[in-house]
Amino acid sequence: MSVIDDDNIIIPLDDDLDESDELPEFADLYSEVLGEAVGGRARPAYVEQFVGVIRSNPCSTANPGDYSDARYYVDRAIAKSSASLSATPDALPGVRQCLTATNLAEVAAGTHLLPAGTIVQVGVVYDRSSPARKVYLFNLAPLAAVVVAISGPAAGSGEYNGRVLAGASNATPSADLAMPAGMRTPGADDALVLNAEEDGQTGHRLRAGTYAVGAVIGRTAESMPREIVAVRGGVGATASPTTLGGTTGGSETADTAAWSRATNATPLNVYLLSRTVYNAAGDKTLYAFVRQLSFDARGLLLSASAETRITVDATESCP
Repeated sequence: MSVIDDDNIIIPLDDDLDESDELPEFADLYSEVLGEAVGGRARPAYVEQFVGVIRSNPCSTANPGDYSDARYYVDRAIAKSSASLSATPDALPGVRQCLTATNLAEVAAGTHLLPAGTIVQVGVVYDRSSPARKVYLFNLAPLAAVVVAISGPAAGSGEYNGRVLAGASNATPSADLAMPAGMRTPGADDALVLNAEEDGQTGHRLRAGTYAVGAVIGRTAESMPREIVAVRGGVGATASPTTLGGTTGGSETADTAAWSRATNATPLNVYLLSRTVYNAAGDKTLYAFVRQLSFDARGLLLSASAETRITVDATESCP
């Protein structure tokens, strides 16, 4: 790489510098030719920018693991010309392929929320150490909210495997909702979904194959890290419900069966007495009417059935 000053003087610059390199040997000359002295310091001789791809693992096996703050391991990449930007790690011998870069958008919060594979524009500044060293920076705010597809329960109670939907929706106000509404679903689970509604409860209450809206709050510490997405509620499970009551009189002994959303983690069908009627004008029979109320595993009412009539007592002729 080279630069040209105002007097058309061509100055060669070293392309192959990394974070361990010192400033070029003739940095003072470059600064004198290209920069203006400001408070005894000259402007940088040149600006370096390149496309990078965030890695899912450190640059070297000597590193213990991924960063947990605003720093990321990034592969220097080559941009590809296409309808939308894509990039692939640069494999050119002699070019530093992996480096540490800091996301300015996450410095204040100290978060580490960008997923592996994210394309970023990396820039370089020099610190004031002696000798000066390169500092790699980029600025990309992580997604604040995402839509996730619930794949199924994870090992922990209240936790689910899921997939973060990508792309723009093609929904229109004139058509019924049909998720994922044009958004793309990845081929493999890339999220750990935490249902805040199930904090401190056992089991799982969300239905697989449904969708929830949540916020990205972190990344898992796995060999292939996943986004951690917090949601509150969703579509409750309806399979294999617990049933309390029925449409027959049964025994006069009290039923001891019980249900709790916190411990059962199942849907519920419960039969409730809706009314009683004595048919004085007709068959002189006392009738009870019951309805089945169906709740999902979250305890939300799904449906109420039509009444079922039960004979409580019928008159008999005296002997």
